[in-house]
Amino acid sequence: MTQIYINQLLTEDNKVDDDKVRAYTKMRVGSYLTSPFNNGPVNGTYMWTADEWRVDSVHGAIFVKDAVLFGQQINGGASFNPDLVYEQGRITGRDTEASGVPWVFGPILGISRNPLWARTFETFSEDPHINSVMGDAIIRGLQSNNHTAACMKHWIVYPKTPSGHDKDAVTVSDYDMMNYFFPPFKAAVDAGVISAMENYISINGVPTVSNTKLMNALLRDDLGFDGMMLTDFHRTARNETEATRISLTRASVDMSMVAQDTSFYNGTKALLEQSPQFRERLKESARRVVKMKLQLGLYETPVRGEENLALIGNDDDISAALELARESIVLLQNNDSTLPLKEDASVFLTGFIADNIGRMCGGWTIAWQGYSDQDHLLTKGITVKSAMETLVGNDSFGFFNGLHPNGSYTEADLATAKELASNAEYTIAVIGKDTYAEKPGDIDDLALPAGQIEYVKELASTGTKVILVLFEGRPRLLGDLPETVHAVVNGLLACELVGQAMAEIIYGKVNPSGRMPITYPKDQANIQMTYNHPVTSMCQTQESDGAYYCENQWDFGTGLSYTEFTYSEVRLSRNVVTSLAEDVVVSVDVTNAGSEAGKETVMLFLIQPYNSLNVPEMKQLKKFSKISLEPGQTQNVNFTLTSDDWSVYYPQVGHGIKKVAEDCEYVVAIKPETDCDVYNETAVANPLCATFSLNTGEYSFGTFEEPCKTISSSSALYEFRPSEFRRINSSK
Repeated sequence: MTQIYINQLLTEDNKVDDDKVRAYTKMRVGSYLTSPFNNGPVNGTYMWTADEWRVDSVHGAIFVKDAVLFGQQINGGASFNPDLVYEQGRITGRDTEASGVPWVFGPILGISRNPLWARTFETFSEDPHINSVMGDAIIRGLQSNNHTAACMKHWIVYPKTPSGHDKDAVTVSDYDMMNYFFPPFKAAVDAGVISAMENYISINGVPTVSNTKLMNALLRDDLGFDGMMLTDFHRTARNETEATRISLTRASVDMSMVAQDTSFYNGTKALLEQSPQFRERLKESARRVVKMKLQLGLYETPVRGEENLALIGNDDDISAALELARESIVLLQNNDSTLPLKEDASVFLTGFIADNIGRMCGGWTIAWQGYSDQDHLLTKGITVKSAMETLVGNDSFGFFNGLHPNGSYTEADLATAKELASNAEYTIAVIGKDTYAEKPGDIDDLALPAGQIEYVKELASTGTKVILVLFEGRPRLLGDLPETVHAVVNGLLACELVGQAMAEIIYGKVNPSGRMPITYPKDQANIQMTYNHPVTSMCQTQESDGAYYCENQWDFGTGLSYTEFTYSEVRLSRNVVTSLAEDVVVSVDVTNAGSEAGKETVMLFLIQPYNSLNVPEMKQLKKFSKISLEPGQTQNVNFTLTSDDWSVYYPQVGHGIKKVAEDCEYVVAIKPETDCDVYNETAVANPLCATFSLNTGEYSFGTFEEPCKTISSSSALYEFRPSEFRRINSSK
């Protein structure tokens, strides 16, 4: 099966060419990709009315006119609310089908590992558990009407770019692949995902599209995925016939996505003429294509969705997108309880995103690269400025922007901005970056443009209290700016409705509850130091006490509230597990000790201090639950840990999926900031930490005489003292 750009069937004046249609029909073209409006207007017009061909509906039906657009996937992760992500998927699938398209190229299930990567905002998180939960939710939502197919992508390890550049080659161990990158795809298959897309890159020197180990042994044999697999855009062979031969013999590709020409068709035809034996392999792919079309009912009704046209952009959809925006905004800093502001506060609003919608949405919004200057296309969009006008009135704040996205400003504009800031008690500076997607978004420096930082610091020098509002698809380094401002709020890329949500949070109409789904680094040297890094990964600064600190700007899971939540001591249902059938119930009481109603994400991390199979990670998120509490209310939160939670995937491919665990101690930690100090034998007990032991004898593994004691002061494998990494990833 192949597909082509719809442009291939159009004349120069964008009318259908009947001769071309008949020619392509003979090729058995499977689908059409993209609209002629993808890169700009056609005959002065943007978009078709509820009739699109493009299927990259990655944060709402982004190419369907008047459809409500949700935040990017990273906002779904920041919400820690899979119910809202399910709704996003359901609405996206319905609106995409309403345009006659039954197939969505999403979700992206890769975990973010390098914040330089331009596609960071397209991921849910740097954490495999969050990606698994959110991937399951959005796939079930997308496919809930039984007429839309989701597509898990990009199989596999695509985000692990060493340079941060898109499409970079990756080197990865089987252990890391299976335990970090594989789980979200397994969750997707368990959720019933219908199709998959491989990636552009090479892994351990072998292009994914011709990687028998990954495309056949792991995907088809071990994981048991029998859905349709399509390529992404790339080129690895010398000619079209060789490319077809590779895809048929080394991998299990069923469809070509390279849509500019008919090379896949031509290559297949030539290959069958030269080597008829490949016909059976081709039939295998044809079976999967037919299976997918049967699942979607396309033989009975080739074009569906007309009954959903009237539902596009309805009020319930707007409410769902607004609620996801509200719950995904992260309050990172709030010195002296600066926020929330009173409605009559003296405020100066500035920044190039304060009155712009497109930059709050990012790439893959109406067009591949998004738009920074076509806000009229975002019909449900509300800017921060317009939302503040609605909430507190035009006379309650002043507005002026003298800052450009590249950080440039004139001395005259700066003087005007400083004058306005000096006369306001509070200055809200809304900054970030222009829109981008994929390879055009490559950068070599994670720092925010220096001019943006200087502009905000100049305003702060007037004595006004600065509230920094960020809209960014990746965590740009801020230097010492956080030390200059009073509050920092991160909207990520929550898109159309985030202007209203941001104004509501700034003025206290909504209590923020988002949490950072990725680590926000503080300096360039440590940008790839995710929260669950190996304990042997040390940062460059050694303190006087001998500890190596990996100090971040804001850690994974950071997120403040306008109320205070307190936790009781953590309790375990058992301290020793003696059978595979036994589980451990972890309980903690959470109380809203403040005066405002709020939502709290309760997180459970598991730590295995010693590991005979691989260097232990600092900790790993295993469970989370988002709860709502009124002032003074207490809720008991229970998590059930099973053998699936404390075991790991054995690093083998092509021999079946196997999970193993060691008989040893495991430490439970509640809350992301909790430091259980597991390598300090004299540490004071932390009430949010608890230990249980595995003593089953049923599925221990390894050849070490002392299981779970691989890392020790005299270890032959790792020559370092535990004291040197005891406090890794802790802020000073």
